[in-house]
Amino acid sequence: MKLRDIIDSPCGLRYMIETLPVASGYSLRYLMDSSSCSCEEEVRDAYAVLGSFMPVASDGNLTAMLHTELCGLKNISGTLDRTESGATVDDIELFEIKHLIMLGRRVSSHLASAGHSGLFPEMPSLEVPLSVLDPDGNNIASFYIYDSYSEELARLRLLISRESNPDTRERLMQQEQDEESRIRVRICDALRPFVPELRKLMESLAVLDISLAKAVQMREMGLCIPEISSWTTSYKGMYHPYIKSILEKDGKEFTPIDVSFGDRPVVIIGANMGGKTVVLKMTALCQYLFSFGMGIPAESARIELKRQVFFISGDAQDMTAGLSSFAAEMTAIDSAVRASATDGAGMVAMIDEPARSTNPIEGTALVESLVALLGRRGAALLLTTHYNVSSGDCDCRRLRVTGIVNGKMNYRLCPAPDGDVPHEALNVAESLNISPEWIGEAKKLLKYE
Repeated sequence: MKLRDIIDSPCGLRYMIETLPVASGYSLRYLMDSSSCSCEEEVRDAYAVLGSFMPVASDGNLTAMLHTELCGLKNISGTLDRTESGATVDDIELFEIKHLIMLGRRVSSHLASAGHSGLFPEMPSLEVPLSVLDPDGNNIASFYIYDSYSEELARLRLLISRESNPDTRERLMQQEQDEESRIRVRICDALRPFVPELRKLMESLAVLDISLAKAVQMREMGLCIPEISSWTTSYKGMYHPYIKSILEKDGKEFTPIDVSFGDRPVVIIGANMGGKTVVLKMTALCQYLFSFGMGIPAESARIELKRQVFFISGDAQDMTAGLSSFAAEMTAIDSAVRASATDGAGMVAMIDEPARSTNPIEGTALVESLVALLGRRGAALLLTTHYNVSSGDCDCRRLRVTGIVNGKMNYRLCPAPDGDVPHEALNVAESLNISPEWIGEAKKLLKYE
């Protein structure tokens, strides 16, 4: 699973990536092309790296210096490929190689001076290609075919500077160009053996840029490093960064959520506008962030790594495929069902309001059978519904949003025993100042009065 393949998931992953303070466009593309962790060891290593960058992220001056330097990181894969293939690259491309090496030296120096030299690999072999590109040892971020490359070149340039005859000067300048061409061939021949190290340097700088950005984001957003679980997934004080930021702009607070699932299917019941979908978006977001070794928006978390993640939410109508909302939704859910047949224990599914657009009798049957089937196959399942699904019929744990308390909506989850049918729809409607006459008539029908 590559990051670019899931970036537009409606869980809010794009917001988390766009708020990463990555310095270089190349680093961002490198991140987008990266694959999710495939085993617990990779996850453990990813979070060990993130933890090691937290002290750097706490040092504002060091972070600013590194960010400024890394803004200059460019993707020079084309130049390196041409050099490796035997081509003679031009002066601009030779400058790119020199700039890359000097950038690596400066970043390494900044980290070493701050006592963090272990965060960046040493590459002493690159001193050799640097000496090729900087024969005078000036440490200037520019490139030129210097006189010191060749006595003949120095002689020709001296003659050109003194020559006044146009024809003679033109002949000398052609000789100068020929000599420069021979020098470029020698330079490229000298650089060629170091191309693998240069690629490694470019990628190491991108990884450093990404790791630092993750650490800064974690510090600024109050994210946590999760524990790796081998059975269930649980969150304490989980929140959605994007929704939280929107609420804070309006002077409101986001209600953090505690939830755990994985040992048994969890079904969250309740009315629309009760916050059920947000819970699913948060858990899906956290699962994806975990797969890529990023900070988790929660007070604490224990997450199980899954090989497949299914997040099915919202209006699934697919006009391009000619599918209705119900058909597209069923097709998406069926992909999770089919995956569970061969790898139930290796998948997690978060499904929002399945079969919402069909009649309640068939809808309830579809939901209960889905929960039972995925549960038997060992899939970790978190599902929301407004149907009154029975735990006895599908062996699930039922939760519900607490609802209206003292005139305010409490979005925290609480147990919902069988027979406990929340009637929050009318309360939510009343909170929206819906016509009292309409609400009153509905209450009479429900025998509320």
